[in-house]
Amino acid sequence: MSFIDIANIEDVVPGAMKSFPAGDKQVLIANVGGKYYAMNGICTHAGGNLSKGKLDGIVVTCPRHGSRFDVTTGKSLSGPHILFMTFTTKDEKAFPVRIEGNRIQVDIS
Repeated sequence: MSFIDIANIEDVVPGAMKSFPAGDKQVLIANVGGKYYAMNGICTHAGGNLSKGKLDGIVVTCPRHGSRFDVTTGKSLSGPHILFMTFTTKDEKAFPVRIEGNRIQVDIS
């Protein structure tokens, strides 16, 4: 594994999430009950910035069309709702996280 520094632990308070650039990716870091999770920060449906969405427990909802993902695994829980139709959405890539001192490190490989 090849971990890189992403942020300080103070940057993402419990119950919050924030997006950080990492190479050619946007990585969403979520703090759920003091534990940090990382996944791709761009929605697989239509490219919405997930950090602009809503975090409810372990579920992040995309602000564009409402796709929902489990931040602990990246698994798609429901696709977008557009008019009267519901679509499927691909899972997000989840990344391993570790804490070194006060730094959040993520393996994006």
